[in-house]
Amino acid sequence: MGYSSRKYVDLIRSCSSKWANWDPPNEIQVGDYGVIDRKSGQLEIEGNIYRDGMITSSDVEHRPIRTPKDDKYIISSSGVRFHELNLGPEISTVAGLAEASIKGRWEFGKESGALLVMAQSRSCRISDHGTLLKRLFEKPELNGKSLVTEVVTCPAYALYLSGSDRASVSLALIAGIPGVVPGATVGGEVGMSWWSQHASGVFREACDPSGSYCYTPLYTLKKKRGWFRGDAPQPGPEGESLWVDVPTPWGGLNEEGEEGEEWEDTVFDL
Repeated sequence: MGYSSRKYVDLIRSCSSKWANWDPPNEIQVGDYGVIDRKSGQLEIEGNIYRDGMITSSDVEHRPIRTPKDDKYIISSSGVRFHELNLGPEISTVAGLAEASIKGRWEFGKESGALLVMAQSRSCRISDHGTLLKRLFEKPELNGKSLVTEVVTCPAYALYLSGSDRASVSLALIAGIPGVVPGATVGGEVGMSWWSQHASGVFREACDPSGSYCYTPLYTLKKKRGWFRGDAPQPGPEGESLWVDVPTPWGGLNEEGEEGEEWEDTVFDL
């Protein structure tokens, strides 16, 4: 499948307003900034507001803050249907499957679909949004750049991108190392492990045996607010009004993730 990463990113963003990381072991941190690669849909990091000294170590109130963790965080694109996992005879030999903390079967239609499943996820985001973003708005280093204002990390994730063949994927996150049955795969080590069944599509999963939050499947991007040609920018009193969500740098994508007709953004960056 051509441009798989871009297609996956586009599908997840369309239903969550967040950017997906095609390679979650590749760390993305709050405060990173850079540009989105148009072909891959991945963030090319150029720096970090904390490491680069835009925010000094004395600015304790502006340090990132973490939110409480969620037992599970599941995102599926439009047209994907969830079903309870049928524990039939063909998978009944998988130890711990019935007690799995996360399990199910997802059915995809004739169009490409995306699925992201995270266990024990938590969010880390820029604190004191208004004040900090107002200060950062004055930094010329961030002109034309995308700023990571939030990341979602987890110790276990699974992602799937279907083709256009009405595929399905069955998943379960279970304790220990499960027994293997024909047509199934397992990953991870003692502690947590993914069990899965799928016939086609692109599937990736990982579990950190120590429970470390070392995977970054999702993040939020903001950029400096632009303005339409001929209009002057009208900054509001709060810094958040000076920043907007980053749009995708590509037009409509086909089932293979390839672009359709060329398009031109009419909004100009500062």
